[in-house]
Amino acid sequence: MRSKFFALFLAVTVPLSLVGCNGDETAGDPASPDTVEAPAEQPTADAPPAPDEMPEAAETPSDVGEWFTYEPPDGRYEIKFPNEPLEQNQSIPVNETEEIQLSLAIYEDTNQGRAYMSGANPIPLPEGASFDVEQGLDGGRDNAAASTNSDVESEESINIEGLPGRTIVMRNPEGVRFKLMMLADSENAVLYQLLVGAQDGNVDFPEAETFFDSFNLSQS
Repeated sequence: MRSKFFALFLAVTVPLSLVGCNGDETAGDPASPDTVEAPAEQPTADAPPAPDEMPEAAETPSDVGEWFTYEPPDGRYEIKFPNEPLEQNQSIPVNETEEIQLSLAIYEDTNQGRAYMSGANPIPLPEGASFDVEQGLDGGRDNAAASTNSDVESEESINIEGLPGRTIVMRNPEGVRFKLMMLADSENAVLYQLLVGAQDGNVDFPEAETFFDSFNLSQS
């Protein structure tokens, strides 16, 4: 698993072309005046180049207290990685004049053939519209599966810290499996995404559970 692959995966998971929103505007469907549909296609960002060096793989600490606590530049959340992740910042074009800023964190444990990622994706909405949670989660799932050429094996609805979301397990033809946790903050129009991947197909290893369980929203 290369860092470029995982950076591409999280970037295209942003469901810019599939996010729904509810508002007073219409998008060409007179039968649904209260629904705003996103355009069929949006500009997509090129995958960020893989960095020359990822953080040096080290043995995963047995004590979670020794894990690295990561907080993105916008301070939206905290999460623990086995070791210090690499942070990548991207500008994702939304249309000809607008873009959003995406910060993602990646740590690859090359010794174990595993990877961990986290990101908080702001969703651009038309004025007066609101984020359609279920359509946004559907879009995130579909983009993730398509971008990794994976089949969805299981999907479960969750609610963490008051945010609705999904836990999704996928497998690609090479037998790599991914476990994706998405949480939708409709009030602030943000989609949180946490990911683990495993070359051996085992995404239920103890460190993955520690990673997911360590996620905390920052208090505003």
